[in-house]
Amino acid sequence: MKQPDDGDLDSMEARDRALLLLQPLSRRKLGPGILVLLWLLRIYVIIAVPLAAYAFIRSLHQGP
Repeated sequence: MKQPDDGDLDSMEARDRALLLLQPLSRRKLGPGILVLLWLLRIYVIIAVPLAAYAFIRSLHQGP
């Protein structure tokens, strides 16, 4: 499907513009480098969240 540029959107009627903007965008193809970085980010979050929760709960039990 052809994506309109800004000039096309300005000349469209409001109803047509609203319908066009409601259509979902296609998924972007990601390269292998970006996919590896996203997996590393997932692994980091899986490790960091429990560590932060553990540190927070432990500090609550130690008191001032």
